[in-house]
Amino acid sequence: MVARYIGSDLAYFLWQIFKPVIMKLILFLCLFLFTTNCFGQYNNIYKESAWEDRDKWQQPERILEAIRVKEGTKVADIGCHQGYFTVKLAGKVGVTGKVYAVDIDSYQLDKLKENLRSRELLDKVEIIKGDYDDPKLPSLTLDAVVIIDSYHEMDENEKILQHIYHSLVPGGRLVLIEPIAPERESWSRDRQTGKHEIAIRYAREELIFAGFKILKEENPFINRMEEKGDKEWMIIAIRPE
Repeated sequence: MVARYIGSDLAYFLWQIFKPVIMKLILFLCLFLFTTNCFGQYNNIYKESAWEDRDKWQQPERILEAIRVKEGTKVADIGCHQGYFTVKLAGKVGVTGKVYAVDIDSYQLDKLKENLRSRELLDKVEIIKGDYDDPKLPSLTLDAVVIIDSYHEMDENEKILQHIYHSLVPGGRLVLIEPIAPERESWSRDRQTGKHEIAIRYAREELIFAGFKILKEENPFINRMEEKGDKEWMIIAIRPE
């Protein structure tokens, strides 16, 4: 009987000591499960493991249509990460086409190479490690350039757009896709990019200043309010002929 009371007191004593830690662990676990359930399809969206889920909301076929990619197209994917869209482009350009996959992160490019090799697409893609102000694309060569969720990261956007302009053939297309939360639409450009997003009005002004002609805007292009609290817009611009 005495041992039972001692054991009970000891258990109560230990519970009082470790109760704050246990409660924090439970709270963390609940938060983790809630976040994973609500935002799971957006976690690590650039990793190959997330590509299948990304196909459900990114509308890749509509983006391919906007680019007008076909057999023989020469196209660049700037900010390619591990190759979500590079792989799709490489599957469309055929034997005579080519994809230029550009990123500034060597690790991402290494993963891209693995993903292309496993799909036997490596021979259709030229992998380029770009600079912060230069994607290092060939001049007057490309039919199209696509930038998805990466333009807001380009601090040297004026220089980048000039390089892209000169890499395109006359009539070549630039397709930009970026997110913005409605409550941050009125923010300054710097405040928006600090949140990894940018409003369409800033991009439009910068494209026109760089010499591009705006062909089409879709705003929103993808509505992610329920899942992520933002909307993605799309601009299709061309280098005038």
